[in-house]
Amino acid sequence: MQKEYINTNSTTPFHGEIYRKMIHYSSASISIGYLFIQKEIVLLILGILLVLMFVVEFVKYKSNFIYDLYIKNFKHMLREHEYDRNRFRINGASWVIFAAIFCIILFPKLIAVTGLLMLSFADSTSALAGRMFGKKQYAPNRSYVGTITFFVVGLFIMFLAPKYFYTVTEYTIVLIAVIVTTVADGLSLPIDDNFTIPVVCCSVLYLLYIMFYPGIIF
Repeated sequence: MQKEYINTNSTTPFHGEIYRKMIHYSSASISIGYLFIQKEIVLLILGILLVLMFVVEFVKYKSNFIYDLYIKNFKHMLREHEYDRNRFRINGASWVIFAAIFCIILFPKLIAVTGLLMLSFADSTSALAGRMFGKKQYAPNRSYVGTITFFVVGLFIMFLAPKYFYTVTEYTIVLIAVIVTTVADGLSLPIDDNFTIPVVCCSVLYLLYIMFYPGIIF
């Protein structure tokens, strides 16, 4: 079966893409906040936000007034599939919150923080670089410039993120995780990349830590 690609750029004007990525960058506040706030409190806040966003998503499909208001104020920032009333789909921001909840519940704190930072910065910066300079594409909505940017920014973020040991082995783990996550992003997986990027990154980090540090206590 041939994979269905969603064109994520053609319907979003560039100024809207910038606003969208500014919101994306601001999601780093989740990771930073989680470093200093108890897990249960962070999950409670994110859970409330996600429920509210789901309510808005549901109501906008049922109410013409809410839908028109939503389109009037946010259409310039939205992908086509996010305002298509013929098929219900949640927007990218909801996926970010859902991914954060998933990673925080499933993975140790430093690993979850690292994966979510990858989403906030590597994904956002690569998308903007791809829009501006990514003329040559190797797949729908995937350019060489965007992928290289993802890898470079990912390295920068992952190497600066807090570590357990700060050893050569740990930085090797980080390097492998960046490579795998970059490949996963380049594959245009059918699940929203706001979810796949942090989950793939966290999963690889977690497995590698267990392999290279078998006695680790997170």
